[in-house]
Amino acid sequence: MTAQANTFCPDGWLFKKTKYLFSALNGATPQSAESSYWDGEIYWATPEDIGKLSGKILADTRRKITEEGYKNCGTQLAPVGSIVLTTRAPVGNIAIAGVPLCTNQGCRTLVAKDESINTTFFYYQLLSHKEDLDMLASGTTFKELGADELKAFLVLEPPRDIQIAIVDYLDRETARIDSLIAAKERLLELLEEKRLALITHAVTRGLDPNAPMRDSGVPWIGGIPKHWQTLRVKVFAEIYYGLSQPPEYRTFGTPFIRATNVNQGKISTEGLEYVDELDLPGTRTIHLQAGDIIVVRSGAYTGDSALVTQDWNGAIAGYDMVMRIYPLALSPFVAYAFLCQYVLEAQIGPFRLRAAQPHLNAEELGDVEVILPPLDEQQDIVTYILSETQKIDSLIAAMRRTVELLKERRASLIAEAVTGKLDVQSSKETKLS
Repeated sequence: MTAQANTFCPDGWLFKKTKYLFSALNGATPQSAESSYWDGEIYWATPEDIGKLSGKILADTRRKITEEGYKNCGTQLAPVGSIVLTTRAPVGNIAIAGVPLCTNQGCRTLVAKDESINTTFFYYQLLSHKEDLDMLASGTTFKELGADELKAFLVLEPPRDIQIAIVDYLDRETARIDSLIAAKERLLELLEEKRLALITHAVTRGLDPNAPMRDSGVPWIGGIPKHWQTLRVKVFAEIYYGLSQPPEYRTFGTPFIRATNVNQGKISTEGLEYVDELDLPGTRTIHLQAGDIIVVRSGAYTGDSALVTQDWNGAIAGYDMVMRIYPLALSPFVAYAFLCQYVLEAQIGPFRLRAAQPHLNAEELGDVEVILPPLDEQQDIVTYILSETQKIDSLIAAMRRTVELLKERRASLIAEAVTGKLDVQSSKETKLS
């Protein structure tokens, strides 16, 4: 619910437009080609800086500008304590300036007009209205929250003593929730590490602890069971490229699998696009088959891969590469191998470090070496991994749900406190587990 739609207003509280409480400062970017404008001492914030924050204080920025750059681009310096709000890509991420800073045009900074305004209180209030601010954004190329919409946005202003009490309460309670979230996210990391260690051991050492071993002859692999072999991908798979040109996306049609849908062995539906096959440009259209393996070919996640399950049979490969496995190997076994460090980091990793855009081509992918046991052992190992990872995956799913509930509880607590629905002065500490 937006502040505009909220009819609840405690006694002594007032609805006010943001412009009556804050001055809104615009951001700008110095010319990128002018070296004298960059690498100075003035903090210059972008939506990326705010999006990466784990807390509410923005005390550093990835890039800084010089005094000359500042004077020549039109951005405005804001004091410590100001509220920094992203107005595009995405809208509504928020921080409090821990240092004097300016921003690029993807942010606006709210500077309190007088000392009676507790900026941390309004940080929490605007944080609770992130979705409402996003709904006010408009634009054809990208959504942006305009200056007029931000200035006209209604917020609730309680007396200063109540602002301070609410901030004290929320600082304390959100810190407790954040501590629990951090602990559970650390457990999630440990479970993910355990899962990968289990897979790695199974696909490089096998299931028989007494199997005779030999040196694989490959530094990043080390010892392997004596009867296993090391083969290049091009020996046991055919490699295809997906589309070379972007298609027109539809609201329904055939699923179109892009790099953003490839996530550590699985295909994700998040951000999934659809296409009409009659609209596809060019002639290179790869319809995915169950058992194919998609490999991301460029960008930050170069080399990430996913096994195509029956659910995605017939979907269309985007701009990445597809491995179609010959009978010499089992697709699930190869897919597990591509999650392991000896493939992903030792062999594909160097292609991620190229000076230009990280990129992997079919020839390079074909030269990647994979350890392969006989087919019957591959099947036994796949069955074992499936059985053991299901247990870990259940724990991971339960832990993620707990984290989601804690985040929902945090958001609800903030919303209730900053709208006066929760009397923080008489409220007891939140009980959490």
